[in-house]
Amino acid sequence: MSASSSKRRFRIGVLALAGIAMLVLAPTVPVLAQVGNAAVEVLVTDQQDQPLPGVTVRVVNRASGLERVSTSNEDGLARLAALPPGTYELHCTLAGFTPVVEENLVLRVGQTARVRAVMQEASKEAITVTAQAPLVDVYKMDSSSNIVPEQIQQLPVPNRDFQRLAFITPGVTRERGQFRFINNGPVLGSGNNASQATILVDGVDLTDPALGLARARFSQDAIQEFRVINDRFDTEIGQSAGGAMSIVTKSGGNELTGTVFAFYRSDSLRSRTKFELENPEYTRGQYGFTLGGPIVKDKTHFFVSTEYIKEDNVALFRPQGAFVDLKADVPHNFDQMLGFVSIDHAVTDSQRLTGKLVYERYREDNFRVGGVSDISNGQSLNRDNWNVTVSHVLVPGPNYINELHAQIGSAKYEEPTNSTAVQEWFSSGNTLKTGTNTVGDLLGKSDVWEIRDTAHLYHGASAWKMGVSVQHVKERSRIDNFQNGLLVYYGDDRSFPISYLYGIGSSDVTKSTTLYGAFIQDDWRPRSNLTLSFGVRYDLDTDGNNPDFHHPLVPDGRSRDTNNIQPRFSFNWDPSGNGSTVVRGGFGRFTGRYLLIPAITELQQNGITGRLFVTRVNGLLYGLPAFALDPNNPTTTGLPLKSAITLLARTFDAPQSDQASLGFTQRLGSTGLFFGAEALYVKGTNEIVVRDTNYDGNPLVRPDPTWDQINTYTNEGHSRYKALIFSLNGTLPGGDLITSSLTVSDKRNISDDFSPAFPYGYPSDPTNIEAEWGRSRGDERWRLVVSGIFNLPWDLTVAPIYEYGSGQPWTHRLGYDYNGDGKNSDRPAGVARNAEDGPPFRQFSVRVTKSIHVSGSGRLDLIVEAFNLFNTVNYDVNSIDGAEYLSGPSLLAPTAAYVPNANFGKYSATFPGREVQLGIRYAF
Repeated sequence: MSASSSKRRFRIGVLALAGIAMLVLAPTVPVLAQVGNAAVEVLVTDQQDQPLPGVTVRVVNRASGLERVSTSNEDGLARLAALPPGTYELHCTLAGFTPVVEENLVLRVGQTARVRAVMQEASKEAITVTAQAPLVDVYKMDSSSNIVPEQIQQLPVPNRDFQRLAFITPGVTRERGQFRFINNGPVLGSGNNASQATILVDGVDLTDPALGLARARFSQDAIQEFRVINDRFDTEIGQSAGGAMSIVTKSGGNELTGTVFAFYRSDSLRSRTKFELENPEYTRGQYGFTLGGPIVKDKTHFFVSTEYIKEDNVALFRPQGAFVDLKADVPHNFDQMLGFVSIDHAVTDSQRLTGKLVYERYREDNFRVGGVSDISNGQSLNRDNWNVTVSHVLVPGPNYINELHAQIGSAKYEEPTNSTAVQEWFSSGNTLKTGTNTVGDLLGKSDVWEIRDTAHLYHGASAWKMGVSVQHVKERSRIDNFQNGLLVYYGDDRSFPISYLYGIGSSDVTKSTTLYGAFIQDDWRPRSNLTLSFGVRYDLDTDGNNPDFHHPLVPDGRSRDTNNIQPRFSFNWDPSGNGSTVVRGGFGRFTGRYLLIPAITELQQNGITGRLFVTRVNGLLYGLPAFALDPNNPTTTGLPLKSAITLLARTFDAPQSDQASLGFTQRLGSTGLFFGAEALYVKGTNEIVVRDTNYDGNPLVRPDPTWDQINTYTNEGHSRYKALIFSLNGTLPGGDLITSSLTVSDKRNISDDFSPAFPYGYPSDPTNIEAEWGRSRGDERWRLVVSGIFNLPWDLTVAPIYEYGSGQPWTHRLGYDYNGDGKNSDRPAGVARNAEDGPPFRQFSVRVTKSIHVSGSGRLDLIVEAFNLFNTVNYDVNSIDGAEYLSGPSLLAPTAAYVPNANFGKYSATFPGREVQLGIRYAF
C-alpha cells in the first residue's frame, strides 16, 4: 500500500471516528454561534453584582406560542439556542426575588443576544423592561451584516429580488460574469465571483451544485430576514472559500394575517437610456398575496406566499463594423411564478416540527440576445424548480438541544435555440454573432437530497456544538456546443473564413456525488466579557473531481481531495461588560466546493466519450492553398485539426482560503448608533484555472500530436483580498434605522472564473499563467453605501439607498488570436489583465410609503419607488469593446496589416436609468 493511500485511509478513518464520537457524546457534550436561528444568553445577578444560580429563565414568543426554559448555572448564566428569529418576552424568576420581565426582545438570524438581569429582593410587582430591537450584532465573531424585516419590507429593491439587498452591506460588489445566470448578482467578501458562496435557507444548503447560486427563488414577501456573511464564518457552514448567506423564511403565527400586493412599472414611468434607439415598450408587473395563521393556536401554524411576475422589455442588439445599421431593440420578455408554503407544529413542549415547500416556474424569450448577438443567436430559457425542507428541533433538557434538517429538491432548466442556422462570427466575433447559439439546445437538471444534524450542549463556561451532514447530488447536463457549426470570419464579410468548429455526438451526461461534512466548536467563556471560539471542520466530496475517470492522459485516475481539515479560531471581548465597546477577530481555513461544471465538462469533452469537437482551419493561414476553407462546404474543406478536449488535472483539489480579521464596534454615547471598523485579509489557494496545456508557443506544432487543445482545469489559481471597512449603523430616536459603510479594498487573482466566456476569458498566454495576475473583475477600490428607514408624520415612511462604487476594471485585448492557441483573449505586450479602470457607479433610490389605517380591518400602503432617481448614467463595464483591432499580424500571418476597431474603448450599454414603480399593498 502506498504512503499516500495509507494517509488517505487514515484521514477517512479519523473522520468516521469523529462522526461516531459526535453522535455518542451529543447528549452529554455542545452553541453560542448560530447560523439559521438565534440564541440568547442571560446573566442573572443580585443588586451586589453577584451571580444568581438556579434562576428559571423562560422565553416566550407570543406570536407562535413557542416557549423555552433554562436555569442559570453557578456563574448566573443561562443559555437558550436554536430559537427562530422573532420577538420574545423574557421572564426571570427565583423564590425570594422580584420577577424580571423583558418585553420586545428581538432575536435576529445568526445573532446571540446578551441580556443582563438584575434581580431585587421580593416586592409586590414584577420589574418590566422594554428592550430595544437590535440592528447591530455587537457580539458577532465573523464579518457579517443582518438584513432585518424592516429593511426587506421598506427599502427600494429593484425587481423585488431580496438578495439585491446584500449590496447595502459592506464588501459586497456586483458580479459581471455573463454565464450561469450570475450577472449582477452579489459577490460576497473575498469571493472571486457570485458562485463562490454557500446559500443556506432554513438551515439547509440550497446552493446549486453546478452553478453556485440558490437552487430555488423566493418571493420577497416569503423572506423574514437574512444574514450576509462576507468572511470568517462559523464552522457549521462549509463548502465555501468565500462567503455565505443564511436566509430564514416566514412562518405563521397565532393571529390570522396576510397581504395582497401589486407593483407596476411602464415605459411612461422610466427614462430612456443612452443607447436605446427610442423609448421602448416596457411594462413590468408583480402581483401576489401572503396568508398565515393558526391551525391550532400555540401548536400548529401555516403560511402561504405566491407571486406572479411578468415583464415585457427589450434587449439592445448593437452590432459594429459593417453591420452597425442593423442595430435594433429586440423584444425580451419573461414571466415567473413563485410559490411558498410553510407548516410548523409543536409535537410536544420539547420538540417542534417544520415543513417548507418552495416552487418556481420561469419562462424567458430571447435569452442571450444583445450586444453583437442578434435574435437568431438567442435562446429561450425555461426553468422549473422545487424544494421541500423538513426540520425537527428537540429540547430534552435545559442544557441540550438537537436540530435535524432534511431536504429534497429538483432544479431543471432548458435553453432551446432560436435558430438552426450555422453560427457565424464576423471579425472574430467582434462585430456580429448570428445563427445558432454556441451552447446549442442546452439542458440541465439537478436532483438533491440532504440530511444535517447539529447538537448543542452547555457545560459550565463552554457552549459546544457539533454536527454532521450528508448531501447527495445527481446532475444531468447537455451542452452540445457548436450544435450547427460555427464559422469564424477574418473580416465583416464571408470572403476569408478563419475556421469552422463543429461537434459530433451527444454531450448528455449524468454526474453523481456525495458530500460529507463534520464539525465541532466550543464557544468558551473564561470571563463574562470574553468569548473564545475554537472549532474545526472537515469536508469531503466523494466524486467532485471524477476520481474514477480514466483516459490515456489520466491512466491511473486521480485521488479524492481528502485533506480538507479546517481549523478556525475567533474571539469577542467586551472590556466594559455592557456592549459599549467590543473587539473581535480571528483566523481560519475555509475549503470551497467543487462546482460540478469542470467535472461534467470532462465527461462531455474528453475526446473519447461524450461529444467530439472538430476544427477545420483555412489552409491559407499556413500557406497551403489546397486546404482553403469553403464556407459552403466547411465539413469537407480546410485543414482538419486534431480534436480539442477538456480534462481535469491529474491532481485536482477543492479551492481553499486562509482568512483573518480584526475589528471593533463602538456605541456612540447613549444613542442607538454604533461605529465599527474592521480589517480583513484573505489569501486564496488551489483556485481553479482552465488553460491549454497542449500549447508551448508554437501554433504549428502541438507537444502532444494526438490532440489539438487540451483545455485543462488546474489548481494554479490564487488570489489575495485586503479590505478595510468602516461602518455607522443603528437606530435613531423614534425607531428610524440607518446603515452605512465605506469599504476600501484591493482584490487580485489569477482568474475570475472557472467557467470563462468563450473565447475571450482564457489566459492570454497559456504557457505563462502567472501573467494573468491582476485585479478581480469585481474589484471596486472604494465602495460607499448608505441606507435608512425614516418614519415621518402623517404615516409616511421614506427609505433611501445611496450607492457609490469607484469602478470595476476591464481588459485591453488585441481583438484577435495572435498566438494561434485557438482563443481570442490575447493582450498587447506589457498589458496586464483587468488593468483598465472602468466607470464609477452612482445611484440614489428611494421608496415613499403612505399608510392608511382601515378601521377594524387592516392597513393600506400606497407605495412609490424611484430607482436611480437622478437618472445618473452608469455605463455597464461589461459592454465595453476591449478589442483594439478587428484583425492584425499574428504568429501565423506576421505580415498581416492591423485593422483598427473604431469601437475600441466604447460602451454599448448602461444600467437602467430612472425607473418609477407604483405599488399598493393591503395588510391585515
